[in-house]
This record gives sequence, C-alpha cells and structure tokens, in this order.
Amino acid sequence: MLHTVNSSPFSTSSLSLCLRYAERHCEILLIEDAVVAAISGGEWQQKLAASGHRIYVLKDDVIARGLLEKIEHPCEVIEMKDFVELTERHVTQMKW
Repeated sequence: MLHTVNSSPFSTSSLSLCLRYAERHCEILLIEDAVVAAISGGEWQQKLAASGHRIYVLKDDVIARGLLEKIEHPCEVIEMKDFVELTERHVTQMKW
C-alpha cells in the first residue's frame, strides 16, 4: 500500500497516524507541507528513519519550500514521474 501524506506534522496528526497504522511493507510519500518532516536532524526525520518504511518526498514540493539541501536518508527525493510510477505500482492507496 502507498500512504500519501500532505500536511505538516507540526499542524496535524496525519503523519503520526500514518506511521502508527502503516504495515511494514507499505511505502510512504510526503508531499506538499508534509515534506518538512524529512528535514535532516529533525524530530520527524528521526521518527521516519525508525519506522522502517521506504519514505519518499516529492522534489517539486521540497524545492518550493527551499529544503532540497536539508533532506537526507531515509527519505528519497523523487520526481513527478516517480510519483506516477509509485501510484501505478500500488493498487491500494491511503491519503492522510
């Protein structure tokens, strides 16, 4: 399953709930304001790393927020075409 989170973890509990309920084999994509969770060294980046999930962030949203140089492992910065491939690969999806 692909979980897509679009709101900042500092303004909603969406990412927290996603991490709580996503099964081990699920992948998580951070878009829009949710990309701030991937800032290297931040509290949320550490939670993402500890989750064991493959985490992706949408490059356009990262660039729009001036964060490209601040995103590191475990988050993989992906292009829009990769986003499309993720949605094609996952039959089931959950938007948070």
